[in-house]
Amino acid sequence: INAIMFPLRHKSVVSMRKMQEIQPEVKAIQDRYAKLKTADPAKQNMNKELMALYRERGVNPASGCVPMLLTMPVLFAFYSLLTTAIELRGAPFVGWIHDLSSHDPLYITPVAMGLSQLWQQRISPATGVDPAQQKMMMFMPVLFTGMFLWAPSGIALYWLMSNLWGIGQQYLTNYLIGPPHVRTMRPPAERRMKRVGG
Repeated sequence: INAIMFPLRHKSVVSMRKMQEIQPEVKAIQDRYAKLKTADPAKQNMNKELMALYRERGVNPASGCVPMLLTMPVLFAFYSLLTTAIELRGAPFVGWIHDLSSHDPLYITPVAMGLSQLWQQRISPATGVDPAQQKMMMFMPVLFTGMFLWAPSGIALYWLMSNLWGIGQQYLTNYLIGPPHVRTMRPPAERRMKRVGG
């Protein structure tokens, strides 16, 4: 599944990198409309300007969600298989995992899964999310680890392998597209002083 989705994930990471690079321009547009209320009709101009900027730079803000949305049905199907397939119950796997349909008795796979998810988040391009959202994103690996402690070990193992594959893809994509080229935006007052001063 992950190998098939590599082109889509690569495209998603490239789009997120572009999003990261235009963040100063996005923030400059948002700052111009910051004092307006949400219900103010002029606020729609901000959205139009942002969409025009995204089109101009070839950025799709929603592209980062697509790979995860496509893998979720696979995860649910796998979970259903592990919980209902009689032939998998009690079937030995490797090492300490003696049954893919029951939880990991040593909790190694869910903890490793949480750490790999945290690692994956740290190397993914930041797209200018607000601090509260960043904290929420950093809390997600903890939440998932807690959820997977009692989930079938096969699910935790699948998610762990998926994360490790994603980390490898991220490093490969970062190598292929190079470091981000973030444009610095000079504040309006500074630009005016530059023009006046020659």
